Amino acid sequence: MSKVVHISEAASIAIHGLAIIASSPDKLNAKQIAHITGSSLNHLSKVMQMLVKSEYLSSNRGPSGGFILKKPAVEITLLEVYEYIEGTIDCQFCGIPEDKCPFVSCVFGTKAELFSEDFISYLKNTHISDLTTKHTIYATQDHKN
Repeated sequence: MSKVVHISEAASIAIHGLAIIASSPDKLNAKQIAHITGSSLNHLSKVMQMLVKSEYLSSNRGPSGGFILKKPAVEITLLEVYEYIEGTIDCQFCGIPEDKCPFVSCVFGTKAELFSEDFISYLKNTHISDLTTKHTIYATQDHKN
């Protein structure tokens, strides 16, 4: 099935993972976060390590190890995380280059452009801290696996 907007699993894991970590009073390890998100432990671990290298998280190994935010959640936008994982959002909506299009105006109208601008605005204006207050976050004690 085709999707109008595609958010990769890696970008989704990064954003969800940061929000979960920000909302937890305790350090969470990769296994716990994978369990909470239903993600592959291997894929989640790779994404978390990317976030450690990019200075969003710090991590400690061992029985009392886990991840904690290195930056305040209020300073991290969804757009910066998304673009760190995926690269700059491409606003080219059509598979035919504009200079090759045989039509005077876009056959898709302005809907794709407006939708993309709205989506980018949402990502730019939403911080990880917003996710911990606007959305119901799991009960930490239920995910100590």
